[in-house]
Amino acid sequence: MASIGSVTKQIAALEISNKKPILTSATSSHRLGHTKQPSQTSVTKLLTKYGAPNPFTNTINKPTQPSCLRNPTPCGQPQAPTTSQSTIDIGTYDGGLELENEKRGERVFGEAAEELALNSSTSRKSPTREWTLHDFDMGRPLGKGKFGRVYMVRTKNPNYILALKTLYKSEIVQSKVEKQIRREIEIQQNLRHPNVLRLYGYFHDEKRIFLMLEFAGKGELYKQLSKHGCFTEKRSSRYIYQMADALIYLHGKHVIHRDIKPENLLLGINGELKIGDFGWSVHAPGNRRMTLCGTLDYLPPEMVEGKEHNEKVDYWALGVLTYEFLIGNPPFEDRSSVNNTYRRIAKVDLKFPSNISAEARDLISRLLQYDPQSRLALTEVLRHPWIVKHRPRGTGTGVVRDSAV
Repeated sequence: MASIGSVTKQIAALEISNKKPILTSATSSHRLGHTKQPSQTSVTKLLTKYGAPNPFTNTINKPTQPSCLRNPTPCGQPQAPTTSQSTIDIGTYDGGLELENEKRGERVFGEAAEELALNSSTSRKSPTREWTLHDFDMGRPLGKGKFGRVYMVRTKNPNYILALKTLYKSEIVQSKVEKQIRREIEIQQNLRHPNVLRLYGYFHDEKRIFLMLEFAGKGELYKQLSKHGCFTEKRSSRYIYQMADALIYLHGKHVIHRDIKPENLLLGINGELKIGDFGWSVHAPGNRRMTLCGTLDYLPPEMVEGKEHNEKVDYWALGVLTYEFLIGNPPFEDRSSVNNTYRRIAKVDLKFPSNISAEARDLISRLLQYDPQSRLALTEVLRHPWIVKHRPRGTGTGVVRDSAV
């Protein structure tokens, strides 16, 4: 296994940015294939590369008791940390949090202070133990974001590797994203699925918010796609199985993601896919929304035409993602004109190269339907011949391991 130090060096040059703007013809992130730089980097995507291991091993596993990271009381006998967790080199702490805090940020007051007083120990739904900076062995810096730094840390009891992300409250207020940050944290905190990146806890002090995020050991899926240009049908099929399973879970929780794309996906230690960004997600029990959001190439017809939308925008995005995995570019991309991309989406101007199998074409075509009600149900995606054909024998997880791709 590669050391954390060697992996960290690979991301040392990355600049981690904040949330994506709402798309207009002037601000849209028009994709330029996989030679481009990653567009609209999310608040959590690059920061969540080093976190505690996911408690699930496959999609049929269910939690039998609360996580010791989350539970304010002991969960039975404490489990001995694995060798890789307890002895792994997390690097040397540079004192950056203290140094930065002397010069950066200001206290916030009034309504903003109340909005950003975020502490998972006081959460009504899933309270955790109370966390402070003293509960972590601090390691090396992993990167800098728009709102603060990210450090590799190890919890002292039990020993888990996490990414600890800092956000300066005053800068959040200046960017007018208080409600968006709070909504993203509240949504992600309550999600438990093997293909959804885990937010273990969060806490704050006078000037900062701290997020404790899961370890996604193999990093960004986008980098893999950029490296290979496209994926094999076998690899793509298994990723789409996992995505469909995760979306079924999210929609069952009345969460619409609204920004599915390769840049928002990570890979776990076993190569499993993880949704790692919820910046445009919404909890919508009524299911009808009007906000234009997401990334241009993944917008469905109902969004580009300014109509109401529901959870079936994620069905459409799954079809676009499948196409991009197999081809290397999204299906309606027009590099010469944003307006042409809008028109191609509205017309569902879908074209396939000759090397794509009939089964893959069928799945994509049945997801990329103009009428949201005509799009293939996610439960049917799991049973589609193209998915079943490439599913690992003897398992229903669809987990993509290095030996299988």
